[in-house]
Amino acid sequence: MNARNLSIVLLLAMLLGQLTGCSGGQPRQVAIVDSDGDGIIDALDRCPESAFGARVDSYGCSDDADGDGVFDSLDRCPETPRGVLVDLAGCLRDSDGDGVADGLDRCAGTDAGVAVGADGCPRPTVATQDSAPEPAPVRLELDLHFATGTCRLLPGNEAVLARGEKFLRRHPVTRVVVEGHTDSVGPAAWNRTLSWKRAETVAAIMCRKLGLPLEKFEIIGYGESRPVADNATQAGRERNRRVVLRLAETR
Repeated sequence: MNARNLSIVLLLAMLLGQLTGCSGGQPRQVAIVDSDGDGIIDALDRCPESAFGARVDSYGCSDDADGDGVFDSLDRCPETPRGVLVDLAGCLRDSDGDGVADGLDRCAGTDAGVAVGADGCPRPTVATQDSAPEPAPVRLELDLHFATGTCRLLPGNEAVLARGEKFLRRHPVTRVVVEGHTDSVGPAAWNRTLSWKRAETVAAIMCRKLGLPLEKFEIIGYGESRPVADNATQAGRERNRRVVLRLAETR
């Protein structure tokens, strides 16, 4: 016998007792109260404040089909998966707004806008051809010292030239660009010619050391047009007087 039928039976028994005097006293007025109008008297109603017209079980409580603790009559998301946390409306609680419910989110607190997987954790970033950074040019700057106004190397450049040789052996390529640069002292046209001649000198030395034909080297004289330091200072002018080895493929 379910609770609703039991409620009816008890009610009939009380009425019968009053009518037949079985209560042992004078007949009394019996109050039948069903505050929420769900068909279950308050004496047996475990949920006496159910919403009017809501479907209730034998205990007077609204059904909760998805077991999330929110009655179906109030549940805006009546098919919530078992075990997830819900808000007062019965819908998934998603504290960090990443689209994964808190009960299933293994990385709570994900920053807004971050793409996440089914577990709520950020997806690994995959570099695409468009987004991948361009490789840094493979180059070596040689701090060589020439006699003033000439392309003749001064003594003491052996270690620097050895570095250039080691660099080219480590990066064998089809062609090598040799750039010559000067400071801003003197006419610009003369500096361009001087920088080209100094670059040619270095290329010739690398050819001999590596046993390569000169045709594998591209020689460029930039003169004073590409300074890397302030030509107004002695230290800056020394830095600007340089020769650079650059792999042609990275140009």
